[in-house]
Amino acid sequence: MPLTYREDDTHKLVELEVHGKITKADYDEVIPKVQAFIDQHGTIRLLEVVEDFSGFEISVLWPGIKFDIQNLKHISHVAVVSDTGWIGALAKAAGSFMSTKLRTFDLSELAEARAWIRKPE
Repeated sequence: MPLTYREDDTHKLVELEVHGKITKADYDEVIPKVQAFIDQHGTIRLLEVVEDFSGFEISVLWPGIKFDIQNLKHISHVAVVSDTGWIGALAKAAGSFMSTKLRTFDLSELAEARAWIRKPE
């Protein structure tokens, strides 16, 4: 599966791994889990590990935007881990418009990203 989902209740953390192209079926399987986790915890942290990304089906775009608008206020921290340069740059640009604390990391810094995202305030 191109999209892998993990939960860490202790740290109120969702970890998503991306491998390849995200389909509507992938989105429809994972996003309800993220929503349920937000509903359970109120505010969560998100770790996105993008090992390789070859795009997404266009049918994911609008539901993804609506999900982000509805839930961004419930995500306090985001760590984006990728060696794909434009992903980090895009995340930093988006982060400048959000109150969410966002950091980007290279894949070689995955352990550092996990430590940062789990660090208590």
